[in-house]
Amino acid sequence: MARAGKGDPLVMVHGYLGGSSQWTAELQALGAHLDVIAPDLPGFGKSRHLTSPDRIEGYASAVLQALDQLGVQRFHLLGHSMGGMIVQEMVRLAPTRVDRLVLYGTGPLGLLPGRFETMERSRERLAEDGVDATARRISATWLLHREQSPHARALGDLAAQASAQAAEAGLWAMERWDGRPNLPHITQPTLIVWGDQDRSYQWPQVEQLWRQIPNASLAVLPHCSHALHLEYPELFHRLVADFLLGPANQPM
Repeated sequence: MARAGKGDPLVMVHGYLGGSSQWTAELQALGAHLDVIAPDLPGFGKSRHLTSPDRIEGYASAVLQALDQLGVQRFHLLGHSMGGMIVQEMVRLAPTRVDRLVLYGTGPLGLLPGRFETMERSRERLAEDGVDATARRISATWLLHREQSPHARALGDLAAQASAQAAEAGLWAMERWDGRPNLPHITQPTLIVWGDQDRSYQWPQVEQLWRQIPNASLAVLPHCSHALHLEYPELFHRLVADFLLGPANQPM
């Protein structure tokens, strides 16, 4: 887990093959105004030694338990990719604890219709190629210029930290999850952030979040992909800070 800053807590939940170290720039930029907490999900990043759940609800419960241990009762919540599914489950399980919600590069259905490959194919290639090769191949799809991106190596190094058990369990967790029935019950002010070249989450999923969450706003960023916090960090920080802090707060 990584933590930095002061003020109201902001919990940032990474996605499949991610980890707390992906939020290094956010800890610095957003930590100027918020107490940023970035857990590593079981089986990933710095928590690769832990057994990963194979259900999205299991991840959500693990994050809530970690916050209980820190004594954090109310917080803003941001989830990226699979982390966006996890934070939707956290809102369902503990709605009174969440103030504002950011759903970043995510959707309401874990099957990910239109994804660059099916979950079944990802599991097959994981078994054939191993964690390291699979993690680097998948993480490259999150960047607009794939392996040619200056962020590809660091993102691949982080993705490859996942344990073999977690790499498989995460795919099963996403495939089994459907958060669509809960969307009308998310009452928190919600910001949806999406890159228009995202290869994992297609527009119909993003549109469903936007139209079915009652108090949702949408920011679509052009010419960027699934890891837009790496491709356009300053814009990403501005969007999140303005949403969580409001225009009356100091500029970043």
